[in-house]
Amino acid sequence: MNFWLVACLLGGGYLLQCLFGLMQMKDFSKTFRPLRKMGRVAIGRTNGGLRAGAIVMFAIDENGIILAGKRMMGVTVLAKFKDFTGFEGRNIGELTQTDVEKLPKPLRKAILDAVMNYNIIMSGGEIPPRLSLFQKIGQKLSPKKTAMTTKTQ
Repeated sequence: MNFWLVACLLGGGYLLQCLFGLMQMKDFSKTFRPLRKMGRVAIGRTNGGLRAGAIVMFAIDENGIILAGKRMMGVTVLAKFKDFTGFEGRNIGELTQTDVEKLPKPLRKAILDAVMNYNIIMSGGEIPPRLSLFQKIGQKLSPKKTAMTTKTQ
């Protein structure tokens, strides 16, 4: 194949990925604004990689009671936010694994991430930053730190 044809195809694919990513960010903002007008918003997410990922957003009142929810789940950038019902009137800080056991795994993880984020913020902590793909790879490749003992003679 011609080098320039391959380069143009790769460049076109990259531009499409950027365009779809921008559309997904716009959908996130459009979904977040009405929830924010209701009160605080607890957000949880799980990365899918090659599997389906998920994002959940819960509008909560000052007591942590869930007023409304939205979810996005899928593999591609074409996924959109949808209404997420079934948790209204529940305290987000008290949701457990058993409350979400019948949901798909990515959605379960995202909900439990939102619960964890809420509990961390309410206790005055900060949510730790997530490691990027390259940071995770670097951690796996770096030599393990072991205590070296030396004999003194």
